[in-house]
Amino acid sequence: MDPVELLDILGNENRRRILQLLSFRPFYFNEIAKRLDVGPKAVIDHLEMLKRSGLIECYPDTKRRKYFRIARKIVLEVAVSPHTYGIRTFRSEIASSSGVYYYREMGETIPDMAQLKKELYILEERRRDLRKLMDEVESKEMDLKMIAAGAIHGNTQNQLEAEIMVALLSGNSLVSDLAMKLEVPELIVEDLLKRLEERGAVQCRGEIWGI
Repeated sequence: MDPVELLDILGNENRRRILQLLSFRPFYFNEIAKRLDVGPKAVIDHLEMLKRSGLIECYPDTKRRKYFRIARKIVLEVAVSPHTYGIRTFRSEIASSSGVYYYREMGETIPDMAQLKKELYILEERRRDLRKLMDEVESKEMDLKMIAAGAIHGNTQNQLEAEIMVALLSGNSLVSDLAMKLEVPELIVEDLLKRLEERGAVQCRGEIWGI
């Protein structure tokens, strides 16, 4: 999914409220409209946008009511720092152990809530450990990018050349992709790349440019 599109979708409060509802369990249309206290037409529009984006899906139950549920796990990552700006999405294909939502009927065994709480706490501890590791990785990444930024500005002749070099630090790219990312005409980007190539700063393999 395009991360910018996802940010636009999540920018609407009612769409966020719908996703919040569906994170608990599937809901059918009338339930969603009642909980949001929003007109049916607006709810339909929000649900259609969320469906088109792949965030939610719908299915009928035995009474032919149309239920909506979150389709898959998607992680949106936004990184903003003095030397970093990036938006990425990650889609997880890992489903729950059952893959199905279960509704317990009267008479079924009630799970041990204390044990469930304990297991959730353990998982939260693991998540905190992962965040700490991510902080360490991002700190090292920041140090390297600061070093790279200093080297780039010392070996480029203008700001646009520097921006091209910074963009290529993230990976090799086509001229068209660089032009779109930097919002600069392709001819200008191509000319600057050739100048950088003459100075040995970048190289081109086929149509792909890289450091």
